[in-house]
Amino acid sequence: MRKTSIKIEGMHCATCSLTIEKALKSVEGIKNAEVSLASNSAVVEYDPHKVDFRRIAKTVSDSGYKVVTEKTVIEVEDIRCASCVKAIEEELVKLEGVISANVNLATKLVVVEHDPQITSVGRLEKAIKDLGYTPRLREEVGGKKPKQIHNFMFALVLAVPTLLISMLGMGIPYREFILFALATPVQFWAGRSFYRGSYKSIKHGSPNMDVLVALGTSAAYLYSVYNTFFATGDVYYEASVLLITFVLLGKYLEDMAKSRASVAIRKLIELQPKTATVVRGDKEAQIPLDEIAVGDVLMIKPGEIIPIDGRILEGKSSVDESMVTGESIPVDRAEDDDVISGTQNQNGLLRIEATKIGKDTFLSQIIQFVEEAQAKKAPIQRFADRVASYFVPAIIIIAAVTFAAWIFRGMGFEFAMIMAVSVLVIACPCALGLATPAAIMVGLGKGAELGILIKGGDVLENVQRLTTVVFDKTGTLTMGRPKVVEVVSAGIIKKDEVLKIAASLEKGSEHPLARAIIEAASGQPLYELMDFEAYPGEGVRGKVNGKDSFLGNRKLLERFSLKMEDFDQKLAAMEAEGKTSSIVSYEGKVAGMIGITDTPKPHSDEVISDLKADGLEVIMLTGDNSRVAKAISAELGIDRFIAGVPPNEKADVISKLQSEGKVVAMVGDGINDAPALTQADVGIAIGSGTEIAKEAGGIILTKEDLTGVASALRLSRRTVSKIKQNMFWALIYNSAGIPIAAGVLYPYIVLRPEIAALAMALSSVSVVTNSLLLRRYRQA
Repeated sequence: MRKTSIKIEGMHCATCSLTIEKALKSVEGIKNAEVSLASNSAVVEYDPHKVDFRRIAKTVSDSGYKVVTEKTVIEVEDIRCASCVKAIEEELVKLEGVISANVNLATKLVVVEHDPQITSVGRLEKAIKDLGYTPRLREEVGGKKPKQIHNFMFALVLAVPTLLISMLGMGIPYREFILFALATPVQFWAGRSFYRGSYKSIKHGSPNMDVLVALGTSAAYLYSVYNTFFATGDVYYEASVLLITFVLLGKYLEDMAKSRASVAIRKLIELQPKTATVVRGDKEAQIPLDEIAVGDVLMIKPGEIIPIDGRILEGKSSVDESMVTGESIPVDRAEDDDVISGTQNQNGLLRIEATKIGKDTFLSQIIQFVEEAQAKKAPIQRFADRVASYFVPAIIIIAAVTFAAWIFRGMGFEFAMIMAVSVLVIACPCALGLATPAAIMVGLGKGAELGILIKGGDVLENVQRLTTVVFDKTGTLTMGRPKVVEVVSAGIIKKDEVLKIAASLEKGSEHPLARAIIEAASGQPLYELMDFEAYPGEGVRGKVNGKDSFLGNRKLLERFSLKMEDFDQKLAAMEAEGKTSSIVSYEGKVAGMIGITDTPKPHSDEVISDLKADGLEVIMLTGDNSRVAKAISAELGIDRFIAGVPPNEKADVISKLQSEGKVVAMVGDGINDAPALTQADVGIAIGSGTEIAKEAGGIILTKEDLTGVASALRLSRRTVSKIKQNMFWALIYNSAGIPIAAGVLYPYIVLRPEIAALAMALSSVSVVTNSLLLRRYRQA
């Protein structure tokens, strides 16, 4: 038996702890579980042969709570192909305390979700090192990187004379020995990484592309050595030398292309200044960023990057937020406004108070968000991973069969060897392994530049299937800042008194409509409120000035059997104009009503039109009654609306639409609409502030401009299109290349090993280059 302690978040009372305990104890293999509300933790005793940490974490999650984990980003510079990815992921998820491990071949980043109390970062690094790779934490990245160009240039300097002597120097004395001298440093120095990688991958049972290159070049080199020193025959030193040279060239070009593909993340990281000016007493001091504490006062001069999230204490300026929100026009900021890290102060001197530092800042959250999203595997990538896991052994078998077939046909050992080597070299699965992550890396990076954060490849694929987009009304299609535009009295009391009673009932509420009423009544002393009750989706009641009072919609009146008297026509007219109407009752009679409007956001109608042009059904979801909903829908060009839906029933509406066979995107506020966003096939959270990591949406828009919705969906579709193009060409390449290398077109085409190596190298580069075309995408 094994015992472990885990931290849990989301518990509020003793019932929570009992719920988790009961769920854990019901799992086969868990002997005992004790959950403490005081320490927000659980001690679990279990049989590791029957249940693992991931199952424990999932059980807690299924109960409605969450095991506290952290995500560690590690760069592994010597990842070469999909087989490396598979080996690292499989080794990491074996570790106790690891929930998931995602490796991205394109970025060479490993994102591990783990319980830091059970598995330390050091243990993760050791596991990767034990596989033979070189891990570096994200915080350490940025030092000297290995440069493929050095090995390539070394190989090229020796490859040129090797090729010239092989082709033109037939009569040179000691020709074979000179070629041996030129080829040997290339084979064992420039090509040392292939041997090292082969040993490590075979040792851990996951042969990778290094094995194919090492086998192919060694066969040509060793056969040439044999004929140089022990027999008489042709030598193929130029084949092994050019093989290594072209493969190194391909890796260099691939790394260059990947570097361009990851430019979005690099730009974001570079936005973080190394130091900041802190005001302490009467003095200013330049200190490292990691020494800033919450509450410190910073001086930000014109042209400087704001290093942390903060609040302006003094000064006003324009701030360029384009790199973190995608908003190209600088925004005005003044005293008491919030500013976010990574944005640039344009023209004023600002004193700001640090409110968030380090990993909690908006910029750090975006960087972490995008890196984790890039590392997540899209469902389409599972196919490539399955292929890659069997690929290398299959190619070795195909090469052996090719060799045997040509021997059987009487073509001789040398010819058979050359054909087998060509098969080994041309069949590297790099292009297949890069097809998905390269496109995702560029697409999600481009999205980050535009203020569109997409949570991963699974979200991208769901966008492809969308049939319907549902918009929440208040705060999404509309500004979310309603105003009282009309007050009507029934004659019992005056208009001012109607408004005063309504404001007295709503005081303390944070609902947008309540704030509008309170704001309209500002300046008036409000009545004392007693016996307050709220009815979600209907209204509120209480004793105002000692008298029973109500404020709400028709449903609330029906609940308490109140009659509208002669107000029906006036109410209908108000609602037909698109105004939200709140009815005021005082002393058991309808005393008046208040008309409130919330203006549509700029470009709302254009976005709706764009979505409909893309073949999507658009639906508006609102708590308002059908008359108000109809008026606003008509104004925005929305054909269908669902009205009278209280906040707690929005997720049920999405579920009902899904049961009709629709694939639904929900667009709403990332906090208030969290259940509906989670229920939808694709949740899109708009203008969600700085709590990026906590949002429920699969797509998060960092600014409130609705045009981001259409842009997010179009960028997602274009990214998936690139993935499919990459997969198609990678499969076509291998499907055509391997048979040609094996000699199916002989005698018309004979693919020599060095040409096969060049073709292999270019296939990977073409996949990344095709993905880079996504960088041309412009916002809708």
